[in-house]
Amino acid sequence: MSVKNVKIRFNLDKENDRRAYDYLQNAEKSYSKAVISAICSFLELSERTASENAFLERVITTIREETTKINPLGGLLQFVQTPSAQTPTEKENDAETEEAVLDFLDSF
Repeated sequence: MSVKNVKIRFNLDKENDRRAYDYLQNAEKSYSKAVISAICSFLELSERTASENAFLERVITTIREETTKINPLGGLLQFVQTPSAQTPTEKENDAETEEAVLDFLDSF
């Protein structure tokens, strides 16, 4: 027999149990179909989230590796050197560059 029966209990004193029970009571389809649909949707979302997190981690790792290649001291050199006085034009360019970098990072 390929059909399996599963018993489920709801404790209506608990918020999540009550919400799930109410959802099943108001579902347009049978309990079984509603539960199967909810479980499958949850699994798909979990898999997608895990895949997106893995991709994000690869992007972050790649960015870190590439920035290390550009500045192998990892920014420590700026603490040793005394800052030079910037002209107003250099300050504007720095602000524009910083804004462009932040806009680029927001696109992720």
